[in-house]
Amino acid sequence: MSELTKKEIESIAKTISEHFGEYTTKYEVLKYPEEPYLKWKESFSDPKSVEHDEISKAFEWKYGHWGKTNFVPAHKVIIAKLQRHWPEFAEKGKLELDDIFAFWEERLAGHQSFITIAFLSHLICSKKVEIIDQHNFRAMNYLMSTVRADWVWKRVPVSQEDITDFSAFVRSVLPAVKEAKGNKRELDKFLMMFGKHKVKGIPVSRSKVAPAVSKKYDWSLFSSETFDIGKITLRSNADLLFALLLQSLDADGDGAGDGITYTIEEIQRRIPMQKTGIAVSSSYNYALVALFGNQKGRDYFMFENEDLGVYFTDQANDPSRDNNCWKKYLDEKARINVKYVRAGG
Repeated sequence: MSELTKKEIESIAKTISEHFGEYTTKYEVLKYPEEPYLKWKESFSDPKSVEHDEISKAFEWKYGHWGKTNFVPAHKVIIAKLQRHWPEFAEKGKLELDDIFAFWEERLAGHQSFITIAFLSHLICSKKVEIIDQHNFRAMNYLMSTVRADWVWKRVPVSQEDITDFSAFVRSVLPAVKEAKGNKRELDKFLMMFGKHKVKGIPVSRSKVAPAVSKKYDWSLFSSETFDIGKITLRSNADLLFALLLQSLDADGDGAGDGITYTIEEIQRRIPMQKTGIAVSSSYNYALVALFGNQKGRDYFMFENEDLGVYFTDQANDPSRDNNCWKKYLDEKARINVKYVRAGG
């Protein structure tokens, strides 16, 4: 996003001022109490000082479960993984945005983890990385559209670029919003509530919304010393995942001969959605289902449980399939078909 001009900042600040009192008061202070949040911003800036219990409390707060004992199981799983891998993360001592995402995207593979990692990045680097969610991101998109006629909306934040753009937006606008009195937290609350209650109901022309675009790969650039990627003849997302998997194994020096097996979880962790360029989660999950099956003659894996190949093939061919069915078989083991392994690999 190009830098905001003085005129644009003044116009955005004027719009915010017109609605500031109405929407800031909608902030749910009991659901998101301020005191622990401010404390976490201090403690998480030094990951080695973070207590086990602080991790669970911070993310229960973020997920809107503060004070609850019974909440979404998927969130409990993510929190447990954060706690389990925290000592390793803290020991690395790498606290730049790229480093944080690189570490946690791998550990939280298989989950919708972007907002979780974004929040963690904010707690660790709160002076550079603003707190972001679908609501305040939506508010930014609306406010930008009021000053730039060619502004193209994004439905939700999905990338580090979205985080840096939003952070720059907040820092640029804050000094001009008189009602916030320089308090970034007050602007945070306004943007969240404005996006949640006001902007959500504003219709946006499809032509103004950025489509979810998947990255295009030049297959001629794929190479491997261990695997024969040239034998991959199909060019769908499932085949892309297999090529990326082989490159990942090759880069780490992991062979495929002598009956080496990998669990489905190990395979998926090597090719998380964020590293594949596939923009839509349903497409990514379907690609995994197709990857493990024999649809269209695919023969990439040999499962210890031979019935699984048939199962995934049937799922891939079923219009009413469960795209997430692969998650039920994370511990199942498979080896790469020797057809794709070079001699000596």
